[in-house]
Amino acid sequence: MARPPQVGDLLADRIAVGVLTSGFPPELVDRVVDRFGVRERRTRALPARLMVYYVLSMVVFFHLGYSEVWDRLVAGLSWAHPFAAVPPRGMPPTPAAITYARKRLGWRVMAVLLEEVSRRDVQGDPGRPRVGGMRPVALDQVPLHVPNTPGNVSVFGHPLGGRGAGPLPQVRVVALAECGTSAILGAGISGTASDGTPLVRRLLRKLAPGDLLLPGGAGFPYDLLEEVIAAGAHVLCRAGPEEELPRLGTLPDGTYLSRLAVPDGSGGSVAGLVVRVIPGTAEGGPGAQDAGRPLVTDVLDPGTLPAAAGGAAYRSRWRLEDCFSTLDLLPPEGAAVTLRSRDPDLIHQEALAILCCYQAVRLLVDDRSADRSRSPAIPLI
Repeated sequence: MARPPQVGDLLADRIAVGVLTSGFPPELVDRVVDRFGVRERRTRALPARLMVYYVLSMVVFFHLGYSEVWDRLVAGLSWAHPFAAVPPRGMPPTPAAITYARKRLGWRVMAVLLEEVSRRDVQGDPGRPRVGGMRPVALDQVPLHVPNTPGNVSVFGHPLGGRGAGPLPQVRVVALAECGTSAILGAGISGTASDGTPLVRRLLRKLAPGDLLLPGGAGFPYDLLEEVIAAGAHVLCRAGPEEELPRLGTLPDGTYLSRLAVPDGSGGSVAGLVVRVIPGTAEGGPGAQDAGRPLVTDVLDPGTLPAAAGGAAYRSRWRLEDCFSTLDLLPPEGAAVTLRSRDPDLIHQEALAILCCYQAVRLLVDDRSADRSRSPAIPLI
């Protein structure tokens, strides 16, 4: 039997719902809902605005069932925001009704809400950190388990490993984020059994000229590297485990020039882009498989990107896992997060809602920090 909520629990729940309504004000939610034409045409028990907050609350109360999420959301809305016609507590809709209302809402509403709140985050901090005059932007991905339903298997597939397919279908969430503000510039999901390059390519279009891209993991596809550089941005990434980096010339700061090998399509390779190699530095943290691998960048001038600054920027880059740890969604012992939705479109919706909630928390922290910095000091005596 579930433990009845205590006074402290109720207060924390109401504050959590207040964070959602602060990060995603009703007028913003209504504007996005109207943009996609998913507002109800007649009075419903589960209107579109309420369903947006319900989907977000599914993340905040990740380990609770549908009915418990409903009760906590209704209590929070009644307390944290003057909502009109808030449904009564203790009369939760059925899971089938909730699923139908979520499908009617769709996942694109969450995608646009994420863009809106991230744009506010980026624009609100003109003095964000730079590395050699460049804006550091991270590209990262994490795998998530999803329920083993026919729809999820058909769209996402099972991950392939050394022992065959995994027991559950799996999706990869890919995100591009500004390191200085932790604002997510773009995100999407695809099945881990499929090629994720099209999704990555779409996100890379959000880079601005002069940005410094910091991809997670080892190695970065050569064709994507060329596209980023051609668009006027730069790359600082880990060399792949099989990558050979011949020394063409040593620079005064201990870095050296090299040339990437590019597959020629017939099993061989040809000399490609000239790069600068920053010898490996410890990645830090447990289980860092790529620790010690050198960094590779197209920024050839040590005066523009000193080795120490490049290594520090890469080690401290934004990571997508931060979203899940901030929201306390990570299971113990490094297991993958498992989403609850049994439909592919609702998996998209749920994954984007996680990123939305993360951005709402980040905005709250940043706003409070800005308020403290503006407040005059009060003497203690």
